[in-house]
Amino acid sequence: MLLQELLGIEEDIYFVEESYLAQRNIESTLQYLNGVRNFSQGRRMRLLRVREGEHTLGLLIFNPADEEVPVDFWSVFTGALAVVPLKKEFEAIADLLMSSNLPEKDLEISSESWRNAVNEYYSLMLVNRNLCPGCAVRPESYRSVFSENRVLRVAKIFDLLQKKGFYPEGRLLEVCSGNGMSTLALYRLGLDPLAVEINKCVVCQGLEQGVLNPQRVLVMDATAISRYFEPESFDTVMGFMLGLVYEFNKELWTGIMREAVSVACEGALLLFTVSSKPEIEILAGALRRAGVKGEIVDNTDSEGTYDQWLFIGRKQKI
Repeated sequence: MLLQELLGIEEDIYFVEESYLAQRNIESTLQYLNGVRNFSQGRRMRLLRVREGEHTLGLLIFNPADEEVPVDFWSVFTGALAVVPLKKEFEAIADLLMSSNLPEKDLEISSESWRNAVNEYYSLMLVNRNLCPGCAVRPESYRSVFSENRVLRVAKIFDLLQKKGFYPEGRLLEVCSGNGMSTLALYRLGLDPLAVEINKCVVCQGLEQGVLNPQRVLVMDATAISRYFEPESFDTVMGFMLGLVYEFNKELWTGIMREAVSVACEGALLLFTVSSKPEIEILAGALRRAGVKGEIVDNTDSEGTYDQWLFIGRKQKI
């Protein structure tokens, strides 16, 4: 596991928050740390600190084996993904704990590496069925789930992009990534997107097959992206085969488009594909109203199935 590699530890690790999304509000983190602070007065604890510069990204507290838990482990607390006020509260409590318990390790790690380690932890918890007690879904074979033709179809879109003078760069976000079939094409092109998908079962499927990178995938609702990422977090936002987009559910999809634009930086590339012209017209209208200048591209082929219509554009200065 990346976190154990970064910290040079062999014991098991456990985050107190039940999900990546809970790391935004860190309710359990603050509750536990305040409890530890009150309980630990006059007591010695083993601590590890992870920081970027002077900012504490994470604090680990050692828990020795006992009758209830027969193995040693580290509890992991972080405020790095939280909203700013809670992040500051986390750092203040961490400072108080470290004032009476000098960390045995004080490691500097980039916030990006730390975030990847947190992502990986929750991905592995998911694929190992620790987040889904009683899961009865059996793994399927790679060939029964993934289509090489689908992967190649996505790759061809990027040939088209280059001809039009567009190409993704910088920080990439892929929304509604499903099990990672389109993500696989991006990996093969040398891109490293952060993939988000609300359906944890299909994310688990992609992880089981080794398609999705556990450090770069999140179970997340695309209608709430801006709750977890700051404005201008991404240089490219993409989504492949979104939909089905109809008149009766267009508010859902136009909302996702607004969210995508809200976390994109000025000049960011936005690319979305669907199967029909009416669908892309709905998405294009939402993107233009959100401040994106771009065009609808006819990408139809004889099969008439995947990525038939595209919208390509850039976020304009507001």
